Amino acid sequence: MKDKNENQKEFGTASFALAVFLYSKGEQVVGMSAIGGTEKKEFAFRDTPQLQKLINTYKFGQKDDPEMIISVRDYEQARDKLLELLKG
Repeated sequence: MKDKNENQKEFGTASFALAVFLYSKGEQVVGMSAIGGTEKKEFAFRDTPQLQKLINTYKFGQKDDPEMIISVRDYEQARDKLLELLKG
């Protein structure tokens, strides 16, 4: 987690799968940055209680948890948008 300013914290992840999940659930990407001297990128999301709930659901939720379910259309749109961001 990084502080952008005192009132606004961000959560960063290099996990494309987690980023797609969060984006498909309505969380907005607020930035993207390179990791070290590599070509790998990190997506930044505004850190909110809802975001933390979704992260916990993604990491520890049961596969039949309704919060884990994403429509194929939402998943595809999220994946395509994030791939577009990666290509710049």
